[in-house]
Amino acid sequence: MSDNEIVNIKQMSDEQIMQAIGQDDGSNAGNNIPRLAINRTPEDDDGNQLPVGHFYTYDPDVGQNVFGKPVTFRPFLSAMQYMHYDADKGEYVNRSIIFKSWKEEAIDILGGTRCGKIPFKDRSSLTPEELERQRTIRCYKLVYGLLSFTNGKTAQGNAHNVENLPILYRVTGTAFSPVSAALDQLKKRKKLMFNCTFTLNTKRQKKGGNVFYVPEIQVNSEENLQLTDMDMDTLKVFQESINNENAEVIAEYNKAKNSKSNSGDKIDAKIVEDMSSVAPEEVLST
Repeated sequence: MSDNEIVNIKQMSDEQIMQAIGQDDGSNAGNNIPRLAINRTPEDDDGNQLPVGHFYTYDPDVGQNVFGKPVTFRPFLSAMQYMHYDADKGEYVNRSIIFKSWKEEAIDILGGTRCGKIPFKDRSSLTPEELERQRTIRCYKLVYGLLSFTNGKTAQGNAHNVENLPILYRVTGTAFSPVSAALDQLKKRKKLMFNCTFTLNTKRQKKGGNVFYVPEIQVNSEENLQLTDMDMDTLKVFQESINNENAEVIAEYNKAKNSKSNSGDKIDAKIVEDMSSVAPEEVLST
């Protein structure tokens, strides 16, 4: 969605708005924004006991993470992004552009697409090592919106409330489907996501010896919230964050493609150099 589209959003139809904000991902046809996540750490570096299974985010008003459950989330914009995590390095080694439709080509910073993710139907010939690598490449659901909750706490146990804090809720794995399903509910009901809210809770699950938490989402589709001028400014911030991220990815993509092209030129030049020292009759006899 361009800045012009945001400015003209009040003149657009609901269908056009859904496409612009990523609510219609085409499946049927700022980096400085705090992230919302589920806490899985029972204690921080200072020895503070943290509430496992609660949502948390960084609140710039207090300069630290704050915890709450349940929380209210008003979605503004939905998108997706492929990322490749290298456990040995402990970092993400590749990422794609942030895209809103499956029809878009998700180019990545290493000069490829989708960080090398291969569809399940095409994996039968992969080696065990290649299959393991595929497991570390994931598609993330990114939902930008406003977070609110009461009866929250800081790591030190101090009471803290959050009201309309702009955040990014990024999910993958077991959390991908619940978030996508909640957005799909709004689409089926022909509701614009920023007119509604989600009540986010968590559910404890156990698989083998691993305990983890998945989001439980209640869709409040009848909220009928109106888009204010302040909301428009927030929407612009979210879109600018995406634009900045994509500009960086595109620049790295072009750099990687040019590097590969230059490497190919060097190989071709070496072949020509080697061939120039061979007699023509030797070439013809091969």
